[in-house]
Amino acid sequence: MNDTIMKVEVKPSCPTPQHLKSFNLSYLDQISPPSHIKSLAETLSKFYSFAGKIIDNSYVDCNDDGVDYFESKVSNCQLSQLIQLPNVQDIAKVFLPFDPFAGHDDGNSAKVLSVQVNFFEDCGGTVIGLCISHKLTYACSVVTFINDWASIARAIATSDHDQQIKGPVFEAQSLFPLKEFLTGFKPPTAPSIVAGDNAIITKKFVFGSSKLAELKKKAKIISEFDDVHEQYQPSRIKPKNKAANPTEVYLALFAINLRARMIPPLSSNSFGNVTSVALPVVMTVLSVLGGKIRDSIKKIDGDYVRDLQTNNAFLDGMKSFAENGPRAEPLILSFTSWCRFPIYEANFGWGRPIWVGSCTLPMKNVVYLMDTNSSGDGIEAWVSLSQEDMDEFERHPELAAFVS
Repeated sequence: MNDTIMKVEVKPSCPTPQHLKSFNLSYLDQISPPSHIKSLAETLSKFYSFAGKIIDNSYVDCNDDGVDYFESKVSNCQLSQLIQLPNVQDIAKVFLPFDPFAGHDDGNSAKVLSVQVNFFEDCGGTVIGLCISHKLTYACSVVTFINDWASIARAIATSDHDQQIKGPVFEAQSLFPLKEFLTGFKPPTAPSIVAGDNAIITKKFVFGSSKLAELKKKAKIISEFDDVHEQYQPSRIKPKNKAANPTEVYLALFAINLRARMIPPLSSNSFGNVTSVALPVVMTVLSVLGGKIRDSIKKIDGDYVRDLQTNNAFLDGMKSFAENGPRAEPLILSFTSWCRFPIYEANFGWGRPIWVGSCTLPMKNVVYLMDTNSSGDGIEAWVSLSQEDMDEFERHPELAAFVS
């Protein structure tokens, strides 16, 4: 169904200056988990670190080696059919240049960025798939890159040179300077979220605007993010043959964008992993988890960020976890929200995208939240669970009442 018709190595359109050849990672980068060729080349001149290779968890060798660019044709399939599939694993495998979780992001030989442009023969649709190293960037910077690439592509196609190009701002490296003792450091992964020998199923569940309003009224909580993650508490993903333990240790991981929480706030195009995590831990009754989650997120403020910049306690805790493991094995729930990022503004000249998604993770108990479309009137929850938990989860009556 999907045949590669071209592979080229796209390099920046102008060489990276000698004084920028080594692009230091910020320490937030260090601890983060392991037809438009001309416009891509011009975009890489701005995002020059994408055309290099990560060395020893410390810096990017900006050698202008370029990125791998593939084009493929998709036959005997309609794009509209694919994006309706509930099992998003089937979608991602078709559009990406390689399996991003098969060891391509390890060592000193991995490229930071690879691109695959997929052309649908039967319907004329186009899908752009990207694999970008999480070591170097996260959602906000990925969206900035994609939108700038789209703007440059439109400018070339239409000779309209008034397109707004934000470009990256490289300030995280001075605000969170590289730590020499993190050279070679591999961020820890808790055993409880690793797939292991058990198959992980990822499916999307769509909450329409009316259902979100019902949830907000029912739960009396303040945002769509809270509304949706309330549906994914551990009580709802316990297999029916496992007795609920009211005193089990629960740990919720929330990726938090630090840019707007800093004093003064950083711009949205500040480049890199300018993120941290909220870590509410519950060791009593599960019913208090929702409140713990909100309290943990509120604590990530300007004072918290200043402490990140000046105190190594957070890093020492991560190193201890990596070396010794957790004192008790908790049930971990991981949440990431791409909601309200302007990804639906990425117009390459064909109009705005009809659907955007992020690749699934081979980890269990993980939830990605995405806007459903450019109007932002709904939310897709991409949920990754073991097969056993997914079967039970889909039968839950509360879930069925709110998703489509």
